[in-house]
Amino acid sequence: MEIEETVLNLIKSRKKGILQNELWKKAEIDRRKCSRIIDKLEKEGKIVREQESNKGTRTYRISYLEPKKETTRNFILLMVDDIFDPCTGCMLECVPEHCVALSEWVLCLAKKG
Repeated sequence: MEIEETVLNLIKSRKKGILQNELWKKAEIDRRKCSRIIDKLEKEGKIVREQESNKGTRTYRISYLEPKKETTRNFILLMVDDIFDPCTGCMLECVPEHCVALSEWVLCLAKKG
């Protein structure tokens, strides 16, 4: 297992995070190497580092950041051929049965089905 992965797993294993001065000891690496790995993981958005004081010594609490779930938007349901649903974003207050744009879109939908 690569040392970066070991460090990340140690961070993940603590719900409230781990102190940096404890992390390098648990990972059995020197402080400088630990600091470089933490910098890299922080730039990659995998962890967050917050300054903290522990027994009068300034250190950092390192916490794992859950990856953000990307939301996918499926606009295909609003499309018929190359025509976008005319009601989406429409600011007019109309009667749907009398809306020409909506009627044309529904006709395209009916032809397709």
